[in-house]
Amino acid sequence: MSSKILIIGISGVTCGGKTTLAYKLNKMFPTSKLISQDDYFLDVDDPRHTWITELNHINFDILSSLDMEKMENDIRKFTKNKKVPNICNGSNSTFKNITDINELKHSLSEKLKTNWEILIVEGFSIFNCKALEKIFHLKYYFTLSKEECFQRRSQRSYEPPDCPGYFEKCVWPEHTKQLEEVQTEVEGVVYLDGRSNRVLDEVLVDMARIVGEDEV
Repeated sequence: MSSKILIIGISGVTCGGKTTLAYKLNKMFPTSKLISQDDYFLDVDDPRHTWITELNHINFDILSSLDMEKMENDIRKFTKNKKVPNICNGSNSTFKNITDINELKHSLSEKLKTNWEILIVEGFSIFNCKALEKIFHLKYYFTLSKEECFQRRSQRSYEPPDCPGYFEKCVWPEHTKQLEEVQTEVEGVVYLDGRSNRVLDEVLVDMARIVGEDEV
């Protein structure tokens, strides 16, 4: 019998916490598969890149800076022959009375050990890719204020590094466009505050709901 698969999409603003959440879930469920959009950036000398002339810098904050076809194929390979869970809107989850998050973590881990696989996909624009938009059972999008985002990004190192003006010219404008598109066109997205330390708990509760509903 084919195993069931639960696909979790984690997207949002740069430095918002999406990679941290993805790694925590991947560590918590060792048999899960993590696919990161950052692993699909084109080589810097790839002619498909869009250059910002006035900055003499590649725009890495758009879909065309990535090999999305390869990413889509990798996701399809992992999900092939897997059973999609029966997700309903009812409230019959077997986890509905659990209030202690540690109890929930243990119970969820036990439920997922048999006939379940988890795919975690994270990246800044995964919901903006039409080929991927509808594959996710759970969709999360991290948000931050412009000021908080700039402060966090300025403390990180990138290769190639951000050039002066890159945040204002590319990072933030592209993010706001992507966010508006997701808000307008993508259903079922849960928006998470990138400053919150409770996001993992929220995701675990949602995962438990789906696993529980699929068994009733």
